[in-house]
Amino acid sequence: RPILEKKLNSEDRPSWQEIAPESPATKRYWALWDSLHLKDGILYRKRESGDGSSCPWQLILPKSRIQEVLREAHDSASGGHFGVMKTLNKTRERFYWDRLRADVEKWCRECHACEARKGPKTRTKGSLQRYNVDAPFERMALDILGPLPVTIKGNRYVLVLMDYFTEWPEAIPIPDQEASTVAEELVRA
Repeated sequence: RPILEKKLNSEDRPSWQEIAPESPATKRYWALWDSLHLKDGILYRKRESGDGSSCPWQLILPKSRIQEVLREAHDSASGGHFGVMKTLNKTRERFYWDRLRADVEKWCRECHACEARKGPKTRTKGSLQRYNVDAPFERMALDILGPLPVTIKGNRYVLVLMDYFTEWPEAIPIPDQEASTVAEELVRA
């Protein structure tokens, strides 16, 4: 608002001392002073492209109109519920406001239609199931622990086995995790 008032009064760029107590947004607009222009009492920004050529004028949008523009750019039939980058590019073609990117990211992230289409972000955990085991060695659990410091016998891993029926654990030292090594130890055990 202070920047618009200064531009309306066709004043020169205010000094930093005048702007220092203002909001961070006002300070960012102050930094853009030379690219801001008034047309019929409406503030616009002349955007420069990466190659230095000028792009069309961007309307500096008041806070009260941001949701309306985001709704049109993202939620409407012409918006198409595209992702952040497409919505951002579409919005930047015609509009500018402080923290535009953050607002677009937040809008897209919180869009209920997009959330519903994408599904849950976290994987759902399967429920724990109980397995009935009727005899020893019917079901075995195995895991490999390591790498650990190498022992005198050259072993670096531990093959851990447990019988589900008896719940008897076994720990067997092995030199590597190769399938052939594990298979040999299983036959030996």
